[in-house]
Amino acid sequence: MKKVLFSISMLMLSCVVVFAQADPKAYAKELKQAEKAVKEAQKLAETPGGDLNQAQKLIDGAMKYPEITAQPDVWNVAGTIQKMHFENEQVKLYRQQTPDYDKMYNSLYNVYTNYFKCDEVEKVAVDKKGRPVKVKYNAPNKTFLLGNRGWLINGGVKYYNDDKDNEKALKYFSLYIESAQNPMIAKDSAIVNDTLIGQIAYYASLASMQLKDYESVMKFTPVVKEQPKYSNYGYEFTASAYREMGDTAKWIAELQEGVKKFPDSDYFVSNLLDYYNTTGKFDEALQFANDMVTKDPSDSFMQYVKGYLCQNLKRYDDAIAAYKAAIEARPDYAEAHSNLGLVYCTLARDYQDQASTDVRSKKYKQDMEVVKGYYREAMPHYQKVRELKPDQQQMWLNGLYSIYYMLNMGKELEEIEKIMNS
Repeated sequence: MKKVLFSISMLMLSCVVVFAQADPKAYAKELKQAEKAVKEAQKLAETPGGDLNQAQKLIDGAMKYPEITAQPDVWNVAGTIQKMHFENEQVKLYRQQTPDYDKMYNSLYNVYTNYFKCDEVEKVAVDKKGRPVKVKYNAPNKTFLLGNRGWLINGGVKYYNDDKDNEKALKYFSLYIESAQNPMIAKDSAIVNDTLIGQIAYYASLASMQLKDYESVMKFTPVVKEQPKYSNYGYEFTASAYREMGDTAKWIAELQEGVKKFPDSDYFVSNLLDYYNTTGKFDEALQFANDMVTKDPSDSFMQYVKGYLCQNLKRYDDAIAAYKAAIEARPDYAEAHSNLGLVYCTLARDYQDQASTDVRSKKYKQDMEVVKGYYREAMPHYQKVRELKPDQQQMWLNGLYSIYYMLNMGKELEEIEKIMNS
């Protein structure tokens, strides 16, 4: 659709140029009429109670001529008309009346685009003698834009929260962020010291994700990443966008970067481990975990991840060492205790499967003592999990049942059975 509109606008411009070449006098007359229309539109816009719709009609007609749009006056008038629309609706709020919100916020949006264009044209405009024109619109227009920039946030929040219209919300969040880069206002202290940019970029990213507009996500997340409060979301949104776009390599790289920067976040490691589990790339995952714990052996979380991966690879000695390292760094690490208990129980069952079945033989007694030894190793870890997370029975109940049963701990086994049957 954009390409079609662009083609139509180019066709109209071509028609104007062709007509000017065919009949210069008639074209010159039209230009004078267009210049007059601009002045009439300006007068209407600046007159209290002036017909703004007529002013808009006049300015739209004049702006089809390139000679007119090369003048900063026309862009200033166009912006001023929209400014009056905005202020007329805005005053209704102060009078506790209901404004036309679409008209109010859309007009404000158009003020920005027109005033920015006015500033751009004014900086390069020349008079009939080729001399630079005097800059007169920058200061007052800049004051308005800076003074009303917060209304762009209001518009975005209204459409995001109240109307659930992500497309409109993104329109105003985007302008709030992107306007900070416009040379007209970028160096102003209000922009330089703006502490809301990161938060608004976060909301813009949220709206973009819900719209599945991943290009916009990528545009805003670099801003989000720079804000300490929202930085982790910047990496989450980026990773999610890469995944949805089918770029697996960049998705994994972003998850790995997220694990490094936010080790306490479940999002990055859970997605990373899910990927490695699904694809069976445990060796690749283990290499990543090894690199992380080599840099920081006291990183309990990455030691836990390493233990988990080794456990899946049935490298039980390495898993035990990693889980113990995680527990040493963080004694209340319930998940590490639970998984370490499970490793010992797995070793017990594996050993029992190979043990002698002759209950009268010396070998059987020796084998059973090894099996019981593994269960004894597992027991304090499951008991610790029960102490730390009594409500999460799935982490310790079955483990303790197996241990108490195999070690003939009747009293403890009876208690566990009551819990299981309750």
